[in-house]
Parts: sequence; C-alpha cells; structure tokens
Amino acid sequence: MFIKKIVKTYKNTGRSYTEYRFVRGYRTSVGPRHQTLLTVREIPIPEPQWKRLADTMDAILNFEQVIFVDNSICSLAEYYCTLIRARHPEFNSKGNVLARHDDSDDLVYKSSIRVFDDRSFGPEYVAHWMYERLKLDDLFKRLGYSPRQRMLISLSIIGRLVNPGSENSMRRWAKDLSAIDGLIGCDLSNLGHNSLYRISDTIYQHKNDIEVHLCECEREVFNLQESLCIYDLTNTFFEGTAASISKARFGRSKEKRSDCRLISLGMVVDEQGFCKKSNILEGAVSEPHTLKEMIDSLSSTMGSDYIPTVVMDAGIATKDNLQYLVDRGCSYLCVSKNRPISVDQIDLGEMIEVHKDRRNLVTAKIFRSEEEIHLFCHSQKMECKERAIQERFNKLFEDDLENIISCLTKRYSNKSYGKIMERIGRLRERYSSVSRFYQIDVVETNGMVNHIEFNKIKIQEEEDRFSGSYWLRTNLMDWNEQKIWDTYTMLNKIESAFRSLKHELAFRPIFHRTGIRAEAHIFIAILAYHLLNAICYELQFSGISYSWDTVRSILSTHRRVSVSGLTTRQTMATRRMTTSAEPSHIKVYKALNLNPDPRLKEIRKGKM
Repeated sequence: MFIKKIVKTYKNTGRSYTEYRFVRGYRTSVGPRHQTLLTVREIPIPEPQWKRLADTMDAILNFEQVIFVDNSICSLAEYYCTLIRARHPEFNSKGNVLARHDDSDDLVYKSSIRVFDDRSFGPEYVAHWMYERLKLDDLFKRLGYSPRQRMLISLSIIGRLVNPGSENSMRRWAKDLSAIDGLIGCDLSNLGHNSLYRISDTIYQHKNDIEVHLCECEREVFNLQESLCIYDLTNTFFEGTAASISKARFGRSKEKRSDCRLISLGMVVDEQGFCKKSNILEGAVSEPHTLKEMIDSLSSTMGSDYIPTVVMDAGIATKDNLQYLVDRGCSYLCVSKNRPISVDQIDLGEMIEVHKDRRNLVTAKIFRSEEEIHLFCHSQKMECKERAIQERFNKLFEDDLENIISCLTKRYSNKSYGKIMERIGRLRERYSSVSRFYQIDVVETNGMVNHIEFNKIKIQEEEDRFSGSYWLRTNLMDWNEQKIWDTYTMLNKIESAFRSLKHELAFRPIFHRTGIRAEAHIFIAILAYHLLNAICYELQFSGISYSWDTVRSILSTHRRVSVSGLTTRQTMATRRMTTSAEPSHIKVYKALNLNPDPRLKEIRKGKM
C-alpha cells in the first residue's frame, strides 16, 4: 500500500485543492493495477511518516501484529483501516472480534453487542495532562491536602475548563457526562452536593502560594522570558442583590449591566498571555488607583528584583502612575491621552509602515522629547470602523433632532422651552461622541419654542477624532517605531485573557451570595485559565492556532464507552474502552505529544 497525493481544480472557480489516496497494487491477467481504497482531504502527520503509516495499515488489514510503531501512527492507521473495511467488506474475512482482550480470545455474537455508558474523554484528557504537567497535585500535597481533597480540587479546576458552569452543574457533568473519573482514579457516582463548594473555599485560602507556584512552574516548563508586564482591569456582575458581599458595588459595567452590583478583577499577564498576578477588587474601583497595589504585590510572585516593562491602557496611565513607575525603575508603554502636536503638522509621507496584511495597513512616526517618545499611529482598518460609527451616529442624532423639530408643527405636542431643552439635553447625552460637534439654536417667544436650527461646527476636530489615528508614549528611548507598535499590540493578550474568562470559563455572571465563595469562583476560573493558556501556547508552538473552544469542540467526539457482548462460552463479556482517535484528534494529541490511545487504571470505588 502507498499514499498518492492528487491536486485537483474546480472548473467553475479555478481554485485548487489536494486529496490523498490510499492505494494498493495487485496483479491481473492483463498486468498490474491500482485500487484506491480510501480518499481523504488531510493527513495529520508529516509526509516523511506516510510510508510507515501505509505499512502499518497494510499490516492491520492483513491481521498481522504491529510492533515498534509510534502511537499516533498506530491510532491513525486503525482509524483509516476501520473506514476501509466499511467500504471494502473483503478485508473482514477473519470475522468480528469485540476487542483485544487481555484475558480471553472468545468470539462474541454480533447481535448481542451493546454499547453504553458513553462519556466525554478528549477535553478532559488534555486538561488533566496539563494539570499534571504544571505539578498542581504536588503543590496541593505540600499544602497538606488529603488525597480525597486533591481529587476534588482537580475536578473543580478541570471541570471549570471543560464544562464551565456552576458547582451544581459541574457535579452533574462529573457524574453523568464525563470520563474524568477514570483520569483522576476515583468513583464519582456518590459525589455530594456541597463537596465542590467547600473545596473551593479552601483553594482560595492559598491564593498567593498557588500563584507563586504556577509562575515558577510555567517559567521553567515553557522557558518564558517575562520581559513585559501587561496590566488591565475588567469587571463582572452578580445576579441578585449580593447585598452581603462587601466588594460588590454598583458602577460602570463593561457588559452594560450597571443595574447589578459588580466585582472587579485586575490581572497582570506576560507577553505570552500567562497570568502572573491577579487581584479581586471592589466593583466600583477606579482603574488608576489599582496600579501601585498590583505592581507592589507582583514582587511577591516574581521576586523583589523583578523590574518589568509595564504595558497599559490610557485609563490607568495617569501622570501619578507614570511617575510612580519611573521612581520604581520600571519602563512603561501606554496610550497617550494628549496629542503633543496637531495632526496637520505631521508629514504623512514620512510615516513608516509597521504592519500590513490584506485587511489593514498601519503606519507610524516617532516624535522624541528629552524624557519620552511619542509615536503617532494611523490604522486604515480603524479609520474605516470609526468613519462608519461617525456616519451612523450623525444620522441617528440628526434624525432625532428632526423628530423634535417636527413636533413644533403638531397641534397637541409640548412646545415649552423647558421641555424642548430637556429633550435636546437627553439627546446630547445619548450621542455624546458626536453631539459636541453640533451647534443647536433654539428660538422661543414667551416661553414657547417656535424654531430650531442645527449645523456642524468643529469639523476639523471631528475629522481628527474619527481618523483612525492614536498616540503612544514610552520612556524607552532606544526603541524604534516597529518595536513600540509590536509591544503595544501585546495588550491584545490581556484582552484575550478576559474574553477567555468571560466566554470560555463561565466567569460571568456570579450567583454566589457570600464574599469568600464569590472570590473563590473567580479564582478557580483564573486557575482554569492557566491550563487553557498553557494548552493553547503548546499548540501554537506546534503551528496550530486553535482557541480553547475549538480544541474542546474537536476533542468532544473522542469518547469513552463500555461494550458488552455474549461470548461463544455463553458468558457476558464487558469492557470499558476509549474510542479510536480520529485524524482531527490525532492532530491535537501529536502537537501536545500525547498518546492517542491511553490506558487508564481501574477506578477505586468509594464514597466522595
């Protein structure tokens, strides 16, 4: 058998695609011929290993023993052979065997085979592997936790990563939907209602020790440079009153839920997205006031001699905070709130290209002073977006103004000066980003409005506001345009971390009614994020840029099942086994250097 690579072209579009054919050669009376046994669109192993894959498939189809073959190749060969046997029954000449038994080779009646107890295995397998690689179980053992408590801790963290939700839904997932019991080696059929709640409280008591351990372990395992310190805040909301939680405060919600009490999370991540420090704060906390506390507490995790380059957004980069960083010996890079010079004074022809792809072009120009560098940046993609926002808001604002003007001609409408000015004031507040560029003249007689006119003012200021340009500032005087802009885009790392926490790890909303449990809920999500980012970092290192949602979706079809059947000896044989890994599974497992066909120990029965 061999693999043939075929390139085909669509007649209508002219686009090409590649397919791979598994071909066997055979002799006939008129000469040698080729038979295509299977056609696929992708083979998830490098081309130098194709010959070994074809030889392994040839051996499996001929019922020969396979030895000295990589687990990924063997699993992939078994999967492809299953597809070939389904299409070519002549390869099933030796009958149906239930599985490779360790203690019996009895044949099983096909009509008696039953498959049951189907559970998810793939996402749990990857998450548990990373949990062990970060030596979290060893940490909790050193902290004095019993074996039962350590199993509950691993269940809480892995469960939040694989099946994000409440502790109650996690219990249902662990008992009825997941094969996590085989990975942690514990029977979960009697898992209690309050076990996961109680263990989350104890985890949060060791928050600082856990973060120090993870920081050191990730630095060692992934060889991190940790030259950047990216800091930002986000918040989430409580469902219910949350009146007894001291840190729950009303404030400006980033999810537009200002009707609920909020709690804030400050995070420091490095240039690879690994979390270095987290801090749970009051919901109404002011962003600029949190930087000093976070940088001071970071020394307990990274060491007192750690002097990072701090990257932050404009809301945190106040004059006092920048001076604090300078006094502490730290470098900084942030968005500048002020424009040192007018855009009219900049020669756009001298700007340097710092980024270009098929959807965007970013150019930049440096302006130096004695203590700082200011970088003027212009993004075509941002300009298109801002122009669209400008046009949309201008149209909505003018349409609503026309509605107010039309009321002046209606018979029963309220035309009093106070009421009209109130409506205009509310309109200016609703469209605050564009209303300041309009002048509205209201003409009234004896307290009744009889005429309204509006026209555009500050046209140049409006063009600058929606021009797709922004300013960066830093005290790193030896950096050029490219390095400053590349470092600034690292802010996307912490934004990505917040998106993962909110969308992939059930960070929001919070349903707990006590402060310690609400903070523990957030901290467990942060621990799950450590696993998430480490897994995605490993995949990116192998050239696979999947999000965790994609990885979880792909691996969800790798299952663990029980199979039973009546043997020829009239006994019922039952085996617990993992389904054969498919090419999409093997692609992920190979990138993580995982065995696609792991062997699990028998579960110890006992009460949780």
